[in-house]
Amino acid sequence: MSRDDSFEDLRTLFAADLLKKVKALQAALRDANWDQIDRISHQIIGTAESFGYPEISAVASELQQSASEKRLDSSEDLLKKISDLIVL
Repeated sequence: MSRDDSFEDLRTLFAADLLKKVKALQAALRDANWDQIDRISHQIIGTAESFGYPEISAVASELQQSASEKRLDSSEDLLKKISDLIVL
């Protein structure tokens, strides 16, 4: 297995984990659990760019800001953007 194959395997695992995080974010939004949204968004920001997803990192940063301001509508829109950017 080449180094590139190993990285692609890690990217695939990251994307699958990201899907779980999106589901957790959806639940947190339903419950208006802003602290959880902040925490999960922060995790995504820290890892997405490392795995070659700078767009997801940028949107997660916007989501974290939206959560800090408790803006439900924009948070839902941003979460949808993250979902749309996930490539398995």
